[in-house]
Amino acid sequence: MKSINVKQAERLVKALAKAGPVTKVTLLTRKKDRQLTIERGTAAVVIDERGFYTGQISLNLSDGQAKHALLQAFKREFPRSHQLYLHQEKD
Repeated sequence: MKSINVKQAERLVKALAKAGPVTKVTLLTRKKDRQLTIERGTAAVVIDERGFYTGQISLNLSDGQAKHALLQAFKREFPRSHQLYLHQEKD
Protein backbone atom coordinates (compact mmCIF):
# COMPACT_ATOMS: atom_id res chain seq x y z
CA MET A 1 0.00 0.00 0.00
CA LYS A 2 1.20 3.46 -0.74
CA SER A 3 0.21 6.76 0.80
CA ILE A 4 -1.31 9.38 -1.50
CA ASN A 5 -2.74 12.87 -1.15
CA VAL A 6 -6.54 13.16 -0.86
CA LYS A 7 -6.68 15.32 -4.05
CA GLN A 8 -4.95 12.56 -6.04
CA ALA A 9 -7.38 10.03 -4.62
CA GLU A 10 -10.35 12.21 -5.61
CA ARG A 11 -9.05 12.42 -9.21
CA LEU A 12 -8.64 8.64 -9.22
CA VAL A 13 -12.23 8.15 -8.03
CA LYS A 14 -13.50 10.45 -10.80
CA ALA A 15 -11.52 8.46 -13.37
CA LEU A 16 -13.04 5.20 -12.13
CA ALA A 17 -16.51 6.44 -13.09
CA LYS A 18 -15.52 6.21 -16.76
CA ALA A 19 -15.45 2.99 -18.75
CA GLY A 20 -12.13 1.21 -19.00
CA PRO A 21 -10.35 -1.98 -18.02
CA VAL A 22 -11.56 -3.99 -15.06
CA THR A 23 -9.92 -2.71 -11.89
CA LYS A 24 -10.29 -2.76 -8.11
CA VAL A 25 -9.16 0.08 -5.84
CA THR A 26 -9.21 0.20 -2.04
CA LEU A 27 -8.75 3.49 -0.17
CA LEU A 28 -8.09 3.53 3.58
CA THR A 29 -7.58 6.27 6.16
CA ARG A 30 -4.33 6.54 8.10
CA LYS A 31 -5.88 4.76 11.09
CA LYS A 32 -7.38 2.17 8.72
CA ASP A 33 -10.76 2.48 10.43
CA ARG A 34 -12.56 3.63 7.26
CA GLN A 35 -12.36 1.88 3.91
CA LEU A 36 -13.81 2.49 0.46
CA THR A 37 -13.45 -0.28 -2.14
CA ILE A 38 -14.39 0.45 -5.73
CA GLU A 39 -14.54 -2.43 -8.19
CA ARG A 40 -15.20 -1.46 -11.79
CA GLY A 41 -16.31 -4.08 -14.26
CA THR A 42 -17.06 -3.69 -17.93
CA ALA A 43 -20.56 -2.26 -17.42
CA ALA A 44 -20.98 -1.66 -13.68
CA VAL A 45 -19.28 -0.23 -10.60
CA VAL A 46 -19.54 -1.83 -7.16
CA ILE A 47 -18.93 0.50 -4.19
CA ASP A 48 -18.23 -1.16 -0.84
CA GLU A 49 -18.03 1.15 2.19
CA ARG A 50 -16.76 0.17 5.64
CA GLY A 51 -16.64 2.97 8.20
CA PHE A 52 -19.23 5.69 8.78
CA TYR A 53 -21.63 3.83 6.50
CA THR A 54 -21.39 0.09 5.99
CA GLY A 55 -22.87 -1.31 2.83
CA GLN A 56 -22.46 -2.18 -0.80
CA ILE A 57 -24.13 -0.73 -3.88
CA SER A 58 -23.86 -1.58 -7.55
CA LEU A 59 -24.33 1.07 -10.24
CA ASN A 60 -24.49 0.96 -14.00
CA LEU A 61 -21.80 3.00 -15.79
CA SER A 62 -24.06 4.05 -18.66
CA ASP A 63 -26.62 6.12 -16.73
CA GLY A 64 -24.22 8.71 -15.24
CA GLN A 65 -25.18 8.09 -11.60
CA ALA A 66 -21.92 6.29 -10.86
CA LYS A 67 -19.71 9.39 -10.73
CA HIS A 68 -22.05 11.22 -8.34
CA ALA A 69 -22.40 8.18 -6.07
CA LEU A 70 -18.63 7.61 -6.02
CA LEU A 71 -17.92 11.21 -5.03
CA GLN A 72 -20.63 11.12 -2.36
CA ALA A 73 -19.18 7.95 -0.84
CA PHE A 74 -15.67 9.45 -1.00
CA LYS A 75 -16.75 12.63 0.81
CA ARG A 76 -18.74 10.64 3.39
CA GLU A 77 -15.88 8.31 4.32
CA PHE A 78 -12.98 10.79 4.14
CA PRO A 79 -14.35 14.21 5.20
CA ARG A 80 -11.24 15.57 6.95
CA SER A 81 -8.50 13.29 5.66
CA HIS A 82 -5.35 14.64 4.06
CA GLN A 83 -3.49 11.40 3.32
CA LEU A 84 -4.95 8.03 2.30
CA TYR A 85 -3.57 4.59 1.73
CA LEU A 86 -4.14 3.17 -1.75
CA HIS A 87 -4.22 -0.47 -2.78
CA GLN A 88 -4.85 -1.02 -6.49
CA GLU A 89 -5.44 -4.24 -8.42
CA LYS A 90 -5.69 -4.52 -12.19
CA ASP A 91 -7.01 -7.50 -14.14
